[in-house]
Parts: sequence; C-alpha cells; structure tokens
Amino acid sequence: MIRQKECMMGMNGWGVVQQYMDALRQHGRNGSLYRGQPNKNWKIVPSVFRDGQRGIRDLDGLSLWKREAARFASPLPQDDVGWLILAQHYGIPTPLLDWSTSPLVGLFFACDGPEHRNEDGCVYRSRINNFKIIDYPRTISLFKTPDNEGFLYTEKPLLINAVGHNARSTAQDSFLSLHYDADTSKTEPIVIFEVQASLKRDTLLTLEKLGHTAERLYSDITRFADSFKGRLCGGVLPGWD
Repeated sequence: MIRQKECMMGMNGWGVVQQYMDALRQHGRNGSLYRGQPNKNWKIVPSVFRDGQRGIRDLDGLSLWKREAARFASPLPQDDVGWLILAQHYGIPTPLLDWSTSPLVGLFFACDGPEHRNEDGCVYRSRINNFKIIDYPRTISLFKTPDNEGFLYTEKPLLINAVGHNARSTAQDSFLSLHYDADTSKTEPIVIFEVQASLKRDTLLTLEKLGHTAERLYSDITRFADSFKGRLCGGVLPGWD
C-alpha cells in the first residue's frame, strides 16, 4: 500500500481509476465481492454491532420498522428478509453487511460521503465461496435468540443476493452477508486498494463520467435533485464545495 500511495502523488481521478484497474488485474478473481469503506481504519462489522449503535437487533425491532416504514415502501417487501434489506439500504443499523459484485461500486463507496473527505478510503475484496449462499431466504433465522442459538448455521456467513429486492440494491449489484455477532473474520476480506482523502472528490467526478453517479447507485430522487442543482452551479458535487 505504501508504494501505491507514493504513486498517487500528483494524480487525478482518472489516474486513481487506472491504478484501481491495475490492482484488479492483480487481485480480481471470478466470484469476487467488493466492499468500499470511506474510512480505511474502520473494522468490517455490521452496523448494528458497532459501538454505540442502536438498530434492528431482533424481530420486535423488525416488526416496528415494518409497521412504520410501510407507508413509504413501494413496492412493499414480500418477506422479513426484504424488509431487513430495505432497512439496511436506507441507513438503519442491521446485522447485514454490504457487498457488491461490481468493483466500481466498491470504489464509489470508498470515496462517497463529504463527511469523510479528510479520511483515506479503501476497497476490500472477498470471495463468494467464503459464504453460504441462501437460495430461499424466507427459511433462515435473521436474529440469534435463546431458542435458536444451537441451530444457527455458523460454519460460514450466510449470503443473500439482494438484486431485485428494491431499486437501490439492484442498482448497487448488492449482496448482503448476515451475521449473528460482530465477528466477520470468516469472510476473509483483504484490502486491495486505498484512496487518499485528497483524491476522493476527483475520483467521484471521474466515476460520474463512467456512469457511476450517486443518484444512480442510491436510486433516489433526492440525490438526483442535489446532483441536478450541482450541475446548474457548474458541475460541483453536492456537499463537497
């Protein structure tokens, strides 16, 4: 990573993307999953298990989310897994962890968020065969309870294909791993790329030219409206200028 950082001196967004492609030539594999984090120092932990976070930890919390979010969800999720995926993609802490089959989506999320503009980001890579893919997610237990603790599958993290569950997860080529505690070591993630804080903005502008925009990946008209206002002001990124 030190050599990579030295090479980034004087680089622009196109240079970052090119260097990322070089990293993928070395570390990319068929059946890979990618996860971008805007702060490289963050541990890979589902949001509900992070210190100080409160979110959906049990069926009672999920039931409350279903009741209160129903008026805003269109179309309505068809099962509890769909409701939990919807919560995850709108920022509610859950026991799910975001991954994408798209390496460019991973790079986008390593740079996204003006609140992290002063922090270096990174992209992790894992492999689908590090997980147990769930073909029928309606049959799984989403939360650990005293009644089911001895019956949970824990040999590998469970993996859910979230594409098709809602517009946002489809746009992000999303897979989600389900965890029953904060230990994610069995996902065997490795850092394949780091992005310097000073290059994040320029990298996001380059990714826009490649079709990876915030409004597309978040599939949200509010994001589009912010981006549209930015273009009216000369092409700036919302929140970055």
